[in-house]
Amino acid sequence: MVSIRVRMLKSSLAAVEGAGRRARGVFCKSVIAASLLACSTLASALGVGEITLHSALNQPLNAEIQLLETGGLSNEDVVARLASPEAFAKAGIERVFFLNDLRFTPVLRGDRGVIRVVSTKPVTEPYLSFLVQLARPNGDLLHEYTVLLDPATSPQGLAATRSRNTQRSTASAQESRMPV
Repeated sequence: MVSIRVRMLKSSLAAVEGAGRRARGVFCKSVIAASLLACSTLASALGVGEITLHSALNQPLNAEIQLLETGGLSNEDVVARLASPEAFAKAGIERVFFLNDLRFTPVLRGDRGVIRVVSTKPVTEPYLSFLVQLARPNGDLLHEYTVLLDPATSPQGLAATRSRNTQRSTASAQESRMPV
């Protein structure tokens, strides 16, 4: 009877030790998985936010795209560009020729950053859709932006609009005065 109890005690101890090893294994695997998840979260944290427009219709494009979670990155770590024609086709977005004039420049300061989007030519269409490709340390990100450009409301913009309208109305008046 004593030998049976000793065997039962030994098997109970073995079961407890086995459970401890399994628990340690599960705990170690959990710690490793959590560490990998934390590392991948940090690496993939860089993203893009809203776009802010600083220009109007018939002016060169001047906009800024907000960068999210830029901590620890420098301007050299982030590359932004217009997406490839294939990416535009896959997304179902028309890649108009004007988009080739867009220039993307990351500007990072501490935990904040933006991508400056500028053109040298004026935007003549009231809206513009484009696809930005952001190269990050852990892979590329594609994001679509559509901006609606209102006519200029500044005195310079209104003066330019008025002078064009004046020239048109003068030309119309001259045509109507011609004898028939």
